[in-house]
Parts: sequence; structure tokens; C-alpha cells
Amino acid sequence: MTQYRLQPTADRRWWLTLFGVTAVVLALPALLLPVVPVRTVSDRVVLGSQEGWNIPLDMSCRPSTDALMEGWRCGDVLAQTMNVEGGTDPERTLRRMMRAMAFVPPPADAEILREGPARMIIDDSTRSVGMSLEGSGENEGLTMVVVLTGPGGQVAPMADTVWQEYTGRELPEIVREAIQAPSYGGGGGLRIPFEPQVVPA
Repeated sequence: MTQYRLQPTADRRWWLTLFGVTAVVLALPALLLPVVPVRTVSDRVVLGSQEGWNIPLDMSCRPSTDALMEGWRCGDVLAQTMNVEGGTDPERTLRRMMRAMAFVPPPADAEILREGPARMIIDDSTRSVGMSLEGSGENEGLTMVVVLTGPGGQVAPMADTVWQEYTGRELPEIVREAIQAPSYGGGGGLRIPFEPQVVPA
């Protein structure tokens, strides 16, 4: 007749040792994190694409790993940028790219700031400012889009820098204030309190 023998049970000390060693191995990275120096990586912010049409800014930020397209993390501000094939309507192109980058379309009644080939939409629902520039010359048919998302006080200076690169002019003070402390219109969209006139230089 066949006899079956059970394996001897493991000693309690063996199990405690196994769990102890496993806990130390798993906790070691968390324990070493405070003493290991952190290497900060920062790159120069470049609007558009790295290859092709681009505008380098005079600022350095950390490359963003959570952006689906080219992006940087500048403090609490996420800056995303890309070049797209421009359509016949620059305002619709900007709205579509803001929807693609922020995953939420800007309000239909949000007003658009226009100056030459540049456009801007302030969307307070996502704390975003979208700007676009229509290409000319060898960049004809392209649109450079930048979407800045974050607290208004940090977005406003960066938006001013981008707007200066796009138009050669600073943002009007009233628009900077609208970015920093937005006021809502009746339909929920952000109202830019004026329509700027382009003054020939």
C-alpha cells in the first residue's frame, strides 16, 4: 500500500526572516530617496516643434512627462506646444487645438484676442490660455499653438512672453489682469473686456 508523507512544516523563524528581508528590499528605495541627490533637468523652452518651425524662448523649464505633445513644466504651469496644419479659420484651429491639449473645449462664448496673425483665448474653466500664430513665408499653412495651464498669477507672465514673441508687443495690462483674476461673462465664458486695435508702427 502506498504511503503519503506530508512535508515538514517550515519553522516560524524562516517565515519571519523571509518577510523581514522582503520588507527591507521593498522599503530600501523609499529609505534612500531623502539622501540621494536629485538631479534637476531643465531645457530651453522652444515653441512649435524641435525640427522645423520653432521659436525659442529665453527661459528654461523642466521637460514635461505628462504632456502628450511637446511640453514643459515651469513651476505650476504646464506649457504644451505643437505645429499643426492651419485651416482656413485660425480661430477654429485654436479652439480645436485647445480642446486637444486640455481635453475640454473652451467655452463657445469665450472671446478671442486678435492681433495680426496671432490669436488668444482665455479659458478659466480649465485655467488655460491658448495662443496661436499663423505661419507665413516658408511656414505658410502651418499654425503654431501654445496652451499654458496653471494658476493665473504664474500663467500671465509666461503668456506675455509668448505674446511678445508672436506679435512683438506686450500683452495689454487689462488682458494680463483678466488672466490673473478672471471675470466671468453671463454664459460662463471669460470675457476679454476690449477688442484691441492694431496700430501701424
